[in-house]
Amino acid sequence: MQVKVDPEEIKRIKAEIEALEREKKEIQERLEQLQKELNIWIQKRDEKNKEVRQLREKAREYKIKRDEINQQIQELKKNREEINTKLDLLYQEAMEYRAKRDEYRQLRRLKMPKEKIEERIEKLEWELQTNPNITPEREKQIVDQIQVLATELEILQQAERFHKKLQETRKKIESLKKARRAIGMEIQKLANQSQQFHEQMLKAYQQADEIKKEADEYHQKVVELREKIREVRMDLREIEKKIFEFDQKHKELIAYKMVARMRAKKDATFEKAVEALEKFKRGEKLTLDELLLLQRYNLV
Repeated sequence: MQVKVDPEEIKRIKAEIEALEREKKEIQERLEQLQKELNIWIQKRDEKNKEVRQLREKAREYKIKRDEINQQIQELKKNREEINTKLDLLYQEAMEYRAKRDEYRQLRRLKMPKEKIEERIEKLEWELQTNPNITPEREKQIVDQIQVLATELEILQQAERFHKKLQETRKKIESLKKARRAIGMEIQKLANQSQQFHEQMLKAYQQADEIKKEADEYHQKVVELREKIREVRMDLREIEKKIFEFDQKHKELIAYKMVARMRAKKDATFEKAVEALEKFKRGEKLTLDELLLLQRYNLV
């Protein structure tokens, strides 16, 4: 088979390959630059997302603290309600004791203090016991007076008893009111703390949302750059494909040129190498001798 090889065609293909190689280098440099830029935006995005995670975690911690305090407040309010219930009962008791005391005070007929009444009863009893010459009329008079005084003393003692109960109840009321005031102050203190944690939580979430917007903007840059890189890589593959095709064509022309030279020298062995090359190009299986011939003439 005679193949004519145009030297200018070989030069043209070689020049085309060199031009494509230069273009390939430019694309690779462009690709490298885009990759560096991509890495910068990825780093920025990841840093912002890290800040977002940290702020949201901080916000969750504030929420937990707020909720814990609110739970304490609810317990204190429950205790305060229990105190209010007890106070209602004590107020009712106090009203009853005051009413009883006043009722007994209204029953009094004498304007004498307790000590005077007791002293008067003691004197009358002493007279009754020690006077052997006491007349029946005087004895009856003394007994009647003692009876009146004893009744008055009983009324006075009952009034004092209910008054004492009233005083004890009032002390319990004051004690519970003091405890209720302390609970109210503690509730207010905790409510202030809860509000602070609530505001810190909202602030952290707000900051996280703002930074998340930045992170999303950076991510959009990442997406855009990845798309550019994908397009540039496609261009690179296309260039590499062209280089490969031109390179194959160049090698083929060089091989045919060598074939022409060897044929001009009428090298019978080379003719067999050419035949082996044709078989190789057709994808047929070669013998060991044929492979050695191709290597001998640098055809593969």
